[in-house]
Amino acid sequence: MGKSEVVTVLENHGLLRMPVKVFRYPASVASWQLQKLFGRDTHLVVRTGADSEERNLPRLVGATAETAVEWINALPPMLSVLVQPYDHVLFSVELAVYEGLHVAEAVPGIWELDNRLAPLVLQIRGDRVDLTATDGGEVQRARFHDPHHGLHERPARIDDWQLATVLEWTRAQHRALNATLTDLGHPFGLKLHYSARFGLSPQNLRNTAPDIDTWHRGDHPSTTETTVVSSTDAPIPVGPTLLDVSIAREDHAELTAFVHRLREAGTREVCLRSGLLSHLAINLREAGITVRSARG
Repeated sequence: MGKSEVVTVLENHGLLRMPVKVFRYPASVASWQLQKLFGRDTHLVVRTGADSEERNLPRLVGATAETAVEWINALPPMLSVLVQPYDHVLFSVELAVYEGLHVAEAVPGIWELDNRLAPLVLQIRGDRVDLTATDGGEVQRARFHDPHHGLHERPARIDDWQLATVLEWTRAQHRALNATLTDLGHPFGLKLHYSARFGLSPQNLRNTAPDIDTWHRGDHPSTTETTVVSSTDAPIPVGPTLLDVSIAREDHAELTAFVHRLREAGTREVCLRSGLLSHLAINLREAGITVRSARG
């Protein structure tokens, strides 16, 4: 499912929080169109989408309407464009939706492919809520963005009010999430950002989610007996492996080559500290590699 279709699904189920304008394969876009939609002085985020669910496509963050239009009109013609107002992201959430279970992983700041942050994990089953916190409960170096300084890092953590916000939103959207689950016919994931202006806002929908048994306590091996791999160029060990690698969003080819090396080495299972719903975990599962949570 491409991003354009995702917007339609979210809109149909009342999950779309911020305004998004979709331009399908635009031949040209004028700045007055964006100014009319979002205001003359509003900074914008421009994302691109293909017909299928592709990751790491080009995007532009914190741009003026004039800059956005120049960027859009230089894109390849096979890409659609999604434009939305820019707002400062305070924390990010990956939500997995199953029948009778919602699992949210939350990290401060922006959650990217190369993120090594350990998330806080909420498992929500009706009135029961379980919280898992390893390093995710501590201050970590998180990534933020603003139009004046661009991307920058600073110490941050997930606070109690942020966890309460995730829980409140998930319960408030329970019916809409279940309706989406029914329509899709299988568990799915949602990527959400929190900003002061729009609150928790879904940004993308993922067609896959970990097997529900992944979240059962006690299924995760101890990391004390694992070999740590901290570079995509490092030798692939035999036996339990803890991946602690960082791969930039733009280096998707490096990720593809690394996952190929894991498969060629016969790796069937790895542990991650960076979350079972992280971009890295998604790519590993799609390659047929079981991903476990590294605890301790």
